[in-house]
Amino acid sequence: QKHYLQNKPKMVSALFKKKSPDDMGTALRDGLTEFVATGLFVYFGTLSVAACAKKGALSEFENLYAVISLFPIAFAFGISITVLVYSIGHVTGGHMNPGVSLLMYFKREMSLWKMLIYMVCQGLGAMIGSAMVLGTAQSIVQSNGGTYNLGQNSLSSTTSVGSAFLVEIVGSFMFYFVIAQTALDKKGVAKTSFPPLPIGLSLVVVHICLIPFTGCGINPARTFGPSMVSIMTGYPVAGSRGYWVYYIAPFSASFLVAEFTNFLESAQEPCEPCERVAPTPDNEEPLLSGSDEVA
Repeated sequence: QKHYLQNKPKMVSALFKKKSPDDMGTALRDGLTEFVATGLFVYFGTLSVAACAKKGALSEFENLYAVISLFPIAFAFGISITVLVYSIGHVTGGHMNPGVSLLMYFKREMSLWKMLIYMVCQGLGAMIGSAMVLGTAQSIVQSNGGTYNLGQNSLSSTTSVGSAFLVEIVGSFMFYFVIAQTALDKKGVAKTSFPPLPIGLSLVVVHICLIPFTGCGINPARTFGPSMVSIMTGYPVAGSRGYWVYYIAPFSASFLVAEFTNFLESAQEPCEPCERVAPTPDNEEPLLSGSDEVA
């Protein structure tokens, strides 16, 4: 029992058992790379919304066209993240998501200051990407007042704030969990150059399931960019109801995934060998009880 207590898996303490790396030497290069990659990701992802949307269709999914539109939008986001992670994963880790950067900080894969640089660059990149969507499809955006064709996230009229928080935190958890167990876990089946594929496929699945309810956030930068561009250009914001969900849910999921995966890692660590004590007359136990002794 004492041996188990000394070697049992730890959860909260596992988050802080490693020191943050000294990684500020490449912060400028990596931040610029995240800025460009996040801009491209938001551009192609939200441009697919502009390409597929009809007035009001994507807000309520009340017709067959809107349901069919789920698939090209979901695959646009999923394939974009896959190819971009393949492109910049060896440089920055391929985050393009403040929630992923926070996860990496909790996992002690990056320092606090570098995480903040990543988040700022991701937010700015998302704004540039959304601005390019406006420039590319301005006529389509103007025909719908910019509400949905800039790819803004909003809760459907039939989705409560509580339900939105639930689907967003579960969707974020799944996406971040796949990232942690493929890109970081070297013992996993995707331990070499394979991680971007399951990461992209998980994003496709989450988008297909979440778009009808919340538009699928799970990425604060992807939510922030279209909303800020809409405000700055005078287009209406898609909706303020439950807007905090798109930020609190992903960041909460980052913490939960870090906790859970650190628990898994500590549970897989080899136990320290039990200390063997040589038997002595003082600690040696009799093989037979007193009633069984043979005269």
